[in-house]
Amino acid sequence: MADDKLDALLRTTDNATMSLEQSRKFNNTKRKINAICKALTLETQKYAPQKTVENIDAYISSPNKLDRILYSEISSFVFSLEMEERGVFATNLEKLLLYSLDDNNNVSEDSKRIIIKIYDHFQLALHQIENVNNIFASSIEEAKENLKKEIKGVEKEYISILGIFAAIVLAFVGGITFSTSVLQNISSVSVFRLLLIVDFLAFVLINIIYILVKFIFTINEKDAKIFNVKALNKACLVIASVIIVAWLLNANQLPDFISSFLPWSK
Repeated sequence: MADDKLDALLRTTDNATMSLEQSRKFNNTKRKINAICKALTLETQKYAPQKTVENIDAYISSPNKLDRILYSEISSFVFSLEMEERGVFATNLEKLLLYSLDDNNNVSEDSKRIIIKIYDHFQLALHQIENVNNIFASSIEEAKENLKKEIKGVEKEYISILGIFAAIVLAFVGGITFSTSVLQNISSVSVFRLLLIVDFLAFVLINIIYILVKFIFTINEKDAKIFNVKALNKACLVIASVIIVAWLLNANQLPDFISSFLPWSK
């Protein structure tokens, strides 16, 4: 029983159903509003406000019209205009409003009301367009800032990877080069000169690796503790000083000098 009542409530016949587009009053009102809006887009020099007033009077006297004007049609028409066309529309509409408010032109009160409503709704549509543009512009700026941050983060990651790779390669190649140089020249040069060169190269390599690692931490905005490069530099300088002093004092002849005083060496 309840299902039958529900079906009867929801059931409609084709004869009783009529779409909004089939309404003569709706279509006529829509057509008249569009005609008025199109007239307002004419060049300002060619625009004649009295003709628009005549069209509004004809609309008011027409029996096939709605009791209210269609504000949605005005909004839709204004939103579809370009910026220059909206400027022309605003100029002509202001010209029409001033014409209707002039008592010498004998514009009817009903026409004045419609003109004022069109003007007021046009201003509302302009504010809506401006708000949408502001929101859109702020969204674009926000998207740009986010994109810049993401790109900056990716660049930091790439630089970090390359820097770490360069530091590893430099340390590995430098270590092999040191070992090869020492082994190849251990018998052909003075031991003091060899030790001094190795100490100098170690000093350079340590500082290069420190600078690379420090640069990686800096671009990633991190303050991590690295190895104590000052202590290593001081150690290199101390070793170099000891080598130079020993070289000046001919310390390599010290074993022969001491052995000359030993009885078993005679």
